[in-house]
Amino acid sequence: MAVTEARRIRYALAPLLALLLALAAPLVSAATLPEDNVDMLYHRYDGGGMVIDGPSVLVRKNAGPQVSFTGQYYVDSVSAASVDVLATASPYTEERDEYSLGVDYLHEDAILSLGYTNSSENDYEANTVYFSVSQEFFGGMSTVTMATPMAGTTWAGLATTTSVKKPTDGITSLV
Repeated sequence: MAVTEARRIRYALAPLLALLLALAAPLVSAATLPEDNVDMLYHRYDGGGMVIDGPSVLVRKNAGPQVSFTGQYYVDSVSAASVDVLATASPYTEERDEYSLGVDYLHEDAILSLGYTNSSENDYEANTVYFSVSQEFFGGMSTVTMATPMAGTTWAGLATTTSVKKPTDGITSLV
């Protein structure tokens, strides 16, 4: 009889406990901006007659509780030689420099981001501006992010501009 009574009390209190947790969840967590930091790395791949290496530096800095700035510099240096290139003694070298700047704005459980990236190679240049919105739900247990870029590229002197017009372009993302 005591086991049945304890079970009945537990089942009666379960909805009340669930309601209390649901009401307290928004008070416990909210969206947060990334911490201030500086990340530096050097990457290198050496194999198959190819060497790819370069540095990367990422800096994040908060300007108060609601705004954060980011800046990144990234380099890919490629030197390669296939079997036929080795036979004719004409190696291949290329370097890509990438610069990125961004700003994040925090409003309650949402983060709005705006950024710019320039990527430059010897025969290709790309400029991309992006905008994204991230919204947390269910006390930080789920996040939906919507993002869209606007890109302009130059390929061996030919300029093109790509703008996102519909989600089927494969560029707009919903995460």
